[in-house]
Amino acid sequence: MTTTIKDIEVPSTTILLHHAAVQLSAVCDGAQSNDRVGYNGSDTKFGNRVAIIPVEDWTDQMAWEVHEMLLKYKVQLSGYGVDYDAIPVPARPATLGDPRGEARQKARSIEGLVSRKVSLSNDTFVIRFDYDANCVSQVRLIPEAYWSAPHKVWYAPASSAAAVRAFAEANGFVPTAEAAAILNGVVAVEAVLPERKKRVVTLEGRKIVFDFEYDADVVYAVKAITGRQWNSKAKTWSAPLTSGWEALGVAGAHDFEIAPEVEAAIDEDVYEQSHREDLSTAHDYDLVIDGLGTTHPVTGAAIELRPFQKAGVAYALDAKRCFIADEMGLGKTVQSLAAIQGADAYPVLVVCPASLKMNWEREVRMWLPGKTVHIVDNKAGVKNADVVVINYDILAKQKDALKAVGFQSLVFDESHYVKTSGAQRTKALKEIAQAIPDSGLVLALTGTPVLNRPIELVSQLEIMDRIDDFGGSWNFRKKYCAAKHNGYGWDFKGSSNADELNDLLRRTCYVRRQKMDVLTELPAKGRYTAEVEMSPQAMAAYRAAEADTMVWLSDGERHESVDVLAQITTLKRLAGEGKIEAACEWVDSFLDSTDRKLVVFAHHISVVDTLAAKYGGLRVAGKDSQEARQAAVDAFQNDPDARVIVLNMKAGGVGLTLTAASDVLFVEQGWTPAEHDQAEDRCHRIGQEDTVSAWYLLAEGTIDDDIYALVAQKRLVVDAVTDGDDEAQDSVLNDLVATLVRRTM
Repeated sequence: MTTTIKDIEVPSTTILLHHAAVQLSAVCDGAQSNDRVGYNGSDTKFGNRVAIIPVEDWTDQMAWEVHEMLLKYKVQLSGYGVDYDAIPVPARPATLGDPRGEARQKARSIEGLVSRKVSLSNDTFVIRFDYDANCVSQVRLIPEAYWSAPHKVWYAPASSAAAVRAFAEANGFVPTAEAAAILNGVVAVEAVLPERKKRVVTLEGRKIVFDFEYDADVVYAVKAITGRQWNSKAKTWSAPLTSGWEALGVAGAHDFEIAPEVEAAIDEDVYEQSHREDLSTAHDYDLVIDGLGTTHPVTGAAIELRPFQKAGVAYALDAKRCFIADEMGLGKTVQSLAAIQGADAYPVLVVCPASLKMNWEREVRMWLPGKTVHIVDNKAGVKNADVVVINYDILAKQKDALKAVGFQSLVFDESHYVKTSGAQRTKALKEIAQAIPDSGLVLALTGTPVLNRPIELVSQLEIMDRIDDFGGSWNFRKKYCAAKHNGYGWDFKGSSNADELNDLLRRTCYVRRQKMDVLTELPAKGRYTAEVEMSPQAMAAYRAAEADTMVWLSDGERHESVDVLAQITTLKRLAGEGKIEAACEWVDSFLDSTDRKLVVFAHHISVVDTLAAKYGGLRVAGKDSQEARQAAVDAFQNDPDARVIVLNMKAGGVGLTLTAASDVLFVEQGWTPAEHDQAEDRCHRIGQEDTVSAWYLLAEGTIDDDIYALVAQKRLVVDAVTDGDDEAQDSVLNDLVATLVRRTM
């Protein structure tokens, strides 16, 4: 089927494709806004070019290429009334040629025309001319006229017909027949103007929704609201309730009718934000939670919540979905249990690292007497109980059984374990969290919510259903992760607007106190380094591996990160094993000079095994059972003769209490400050009476010094989000590799 246009027969398929291309091209001022509206990526130039080419000038090659390209925009097109599937598939040309190049040439020829034209597109005048400063200054005076950079044209509404006519006549513009009919009054303006619908602002959950017909000025204003999002299906804009005052300002300035519940919700949210912000750093709060334990089940000593812990519980009860992100050792576990009890939100699912399951069972029996607790493992499976505890490693496998329980609350401990959005454990936890009712609690516990960079918060916020408070996942990445396009895709590894992020976190879903603020009775913590020499044999092996690594890094190829990590890990292992003799000398000297106990951390199992075997056998490592780990901890804490315990940083760096010691020795280092902080704070926590000293054993002339310095710098980015500082650094591994590469030059 063909249609005659200006005496030229054009296939109806081509006309439909042209219409679809124009619709997408007209949505926004190009894909540069990255709001997932309009053409994206490499399609931007081609899509915008074919849109300005008259349909009668399209070739079969162009039609075929456009049809193939539009497949990825089916959902968007449906929002603009275009059914992609209803467009007949054009015949594929026998020889396709270069349709994109052809479109580029045709578009350039159109853009280069000297003639000045005014045409009509739906209810909008399209004003096209070669650059002329005088014309630009005059067209700006047309009411509601605006410039489209991708299309290189000016647009003006039909309601400005009188001004457009005056401009056209004064500057020698030739209108098309359709445009002339409006400009000369042959056709009434009202005939092309659709009935304008009322501009309204409504409330949907925690979102403020703007519903209005397209208006460039309004769109520009809405886009300036913090966290705004476009819904292509509903064709509405929305803003989070946390940006309520900004939203009301835009609505008032552009004559929106505001639903009464919107202002009420904003007022309530502002009060809640202010209240939470106060609680997020509170040192004292008066709160009574009935049903909490009052006596230690073993020692018989009196137990009760501390004033700052009561403030944390109050925050959780108010926010319902939030981080309890107190510094390590401040009792996040008991605060979460007290909040669950205060909300009477049972049954509750607790997800934690495997090494902490028994600790959770102990805490439940101490603080929630009378409540049943069940530990899930591969043998026991899922059973009904007031408190069900499961580790991350088996969460995905047990997901369906857990969803069937009907949990009223969820606590996920060491929440940074789900920082990776694509991981199976993260996906499983999201599904479980979505089933928690609004009346229940979803609490993320961690002293280090950001191990390296703000992007790690995204999946945690999604699990808590809090990401919309930050304008959605994309807005969070763009605003707080120093988003940049590196030529291969988007890079979100950086940090930006850290102070703003910290402030918004505290107002919405984040309570954090530091030891130095709330535990004035807790002794200080210091960090020290000790340079040691490796044996000649160990140093020779290290130097050989180092030389190979330097050659590998200097060959100029783009290495995969996994390969880089493997190379560096080899150097770390050799340095760690090469320090065993020096570490033994250091420990011997320590034990001879004092009667204090010592906690030793290492990374590689060979180092852990050697040191544990020499100093009494107390150890915590990944291959040890939970019972064996707990027995080692209990022995170290209670046996005066047990003076040394050796722990793998991953297995023993979280959840354990080792306050019997105030000295910590790191024979090997981790990659993040969080790993070190977590490990140090096995000793530096409630119950500690002495100043805690953390010793870092560094092998002279190795990458030990580099890693220690870079980890110290990395603390800046962690502080930027968790404690409100304003500096950030890139990843330790990347910085270390960059340092080594510079040495090869």
